[in-house]
Amino acid sequence: MGDLKKEDFQVFDRDKRQNITGFTIEKRAAVGAGTKVTGPGDVGLTFAPPTPSLSKRFIVFLFDDLHLSAGELLRAQNEATKMLGDSLDNSDMAAVVSMSGSNSGLTHDVAILQEAVKKLKLQQLYRHDEHACPNIDPYHADLILNKHDQTTLELAEADYVTCAALVGASPRMVESMVRSVAENSLTNSEYDVSISLRTVNEFVKKMGPLPGQRTMILISPGFFTVTPSALAEKSAVLDTAARANVTINAIDARGLYTTEIDASERGGSSSQDMITGQHANYHADAMNFNEDVMAELAYGTGGTFFHNSNDLKGGFKSLTQAPEYVYLLEFEPKKVKSDGAYHPLKVKVDRGGLTLQARRGYYTPKSDKGSASLSAAVPETVPPSSRPSQSPQSSAALQPSVAPRAKDAEIKPKNKSLLWDPPKVDAALRSFSSSTPCLLSNVLEQAGARAEELVANLQNFTAQEKIEYQLFGNVTHLLGGGTGTFNYTVVFNQGPQGLSVQESRTPERGSRVLPVSIQDVGLPEMALIFLPNFQGDYELTCEGVAEWNGQPTWVIHFQQRKDRPSHTASFGVRGVAYPAKIKGRAWIAPDSSQDSGEVMHLETSLMEAVPAANVRQMYLSIDYAPVQFRTENVRVWLPKTADAYGDFGDHRTIIYHTFTNFLLFSIHTDQVIEKPNHP
Repeated sequence: MGDLKKEDFQVFDRDKRQNITGFTIEKRAAVGAGTKVTGPGDVGLTFAPPTPSLSKRFIVFLFDDLHLSAGELLRAQNEATKMLGDSLDNSDMAAVVSMSGSNSGLTHDVAILQEAVKKLKLQQLYRHDEHACPNIDPYHADLILNKHDQTTLELAEADYVTCAALVGASPRMVESMVRSVAENSLTNSEYDVSISLRTVNEFVKKMGPLPGQRTMILISPGFFTVTPSALAEKSAVLDTAARANVTINAIDARGLYTTEIDASERGGSSSQDMITGQHANYHADAMNFNEDVMAELAYGTGGTFFHNSNDLKGGFKSLTQAPEYVYLLEFEPKKVKSDGAYHPLKVKVDRGGLTLQARRGYYTPKSDKGSASLSAAVPETVPPSSRPSQSPQSSAALQPSVAPRAKDAEIKPKNKSLLWDPPKVDAALRSFSSSTPCLLSNVLEQAGARAEELVANLQNFTAQEKIEYQLFGNVTHLLGGGTGTFNYTVVFNQGPQGLSVQESRTPERGSRVLPVSIQDVGLPEMALIFLPNFQGDYELTCEGVAEWNGQPTWVIHFQQRKDRPSHTASFGVRGVAYPAKIKGRAWIAPDSSQDSGEVMHLETSLMEAVPAANVRQMYLSIDYAPVQFRTENVRVWLPKTADAYGDFGDHRTIIYHTFTNFLLFSIHTDQVIEKPNHP
């Protein structure tokens, strides 16, 4: 309907009616059906500027490979492949892109688009593990941390006690662990949302100069976006879409879905949950909340949200058509503080029988940049013919360049660069001649005794940990990076199944959880491979004498035996642990030193990939330093710095850890320890 006037609309900002200062009717007439595309070829980088009569529509199909399940992606691929052959005209330009960065480039060629759809694969960057213990998804975490919901906290605590089989654990310890996991879950989700929405924003921005009707179709199951940071990110996308005159349509790839917990997910396990069924209720609420982002992006840009239907092919077909008319309303808020606050919007129309789709709100800027006018949200009115000549963008032009958050990038590594330089554990070692022969049995006996002393004297320890990291989508595509400071806790448990070591991290005041900080990289237990009970799992050889930090050391090469199980390293996926076989070198203090048998430096890598966990390779380089009990004549060596390099196929990570200010807990007492001494 294109006959509405400014007087027919009312706009409310925080329930206060606003004066509409600008009113624009944009006619986005649907393109009539024409000859179907038979494959004139990919335009690539050499595409010449089209005339308005030749290229009328630009459609970008954005597949959310960060959140789609395997079944959802397969069904979306099948239906999209069929739709592309039926719904595009020979004047249309289209591209198939994904959240993780794949890009077909703008093209007329349906075959290229269909091939790009078929090549899409699931990405595992920030997915929540439904089999985790405790299982705290972003919705639960938001209730616990932001909504301070005591019932949710108690339910999570009960679930943790049950699934971890904790006996005699103090309520304080249980609550601390649950809150730590909730922090990790929520911040991991926020980083996930930030990457996702900034990717949408970048694609929308790149579509702005294209000379014709511009439509994005988001294919997603949705994701959790109710936190303040997520609301701000959504507001930014809507601002960009208004300026770029881009319509966002969305299709819920779940179809007509059920909110019940399926067999692939772990529900609550405590008796409390069995009685109340609260975990199932939370699960249903979370699934419903996830679709909000698609509805808001569609309705806020004049688009359509296709959901609650299994007719995905029909949905794809209908969404390729933009709305015939879009009304752009402009107003200037009065007496608005530049405090970064969220302002909900309501739009009413004085015409019966109409369904209204409009933006739900906006964020004020945090710093004063002059007027708080929203006039920038109105698209350009310059006709296409008066624009500078623009070529449709190729895959390089449409590729979003997602930079790390400014907050993450404020603190730069001071001492060394984050470079991909993993240890080469099989490279030739530069050793020195020694008058004393390397007696492997003696070195292993001393190292085993030291490892046993560590386990016997140390029940757990805490430290201050600084993490510096970078995350790459491929060798050069930087997805993010940052720095954080954490309270790091390690607990040694001797149970019926043997020794287990658990790591946890909690952000310090003024810092925030980083995605990589939720990974247990196995730093404490690596030196425990020299426990007498574990030594038989490895092929061990002495490579001679080499210096480490100016001190002579014995260098022991170790490699997992093929006929023995791995007790040292594993990767967890959806509650299943996949053992990893490792190899490496250890620099061990000789018997002439007061620290004979102590591991001073350790380097490891995987002997083979772990496909079930999507791990191609993981490298560790760990420096150890002595920490002294003040009231007991006991000195233990603990990790001082550690560099971790992870190759997960679809992404790589580089992580630097630094540990200081240790607090040691023994069987009898606890001791506050200052920074570790340099060996």
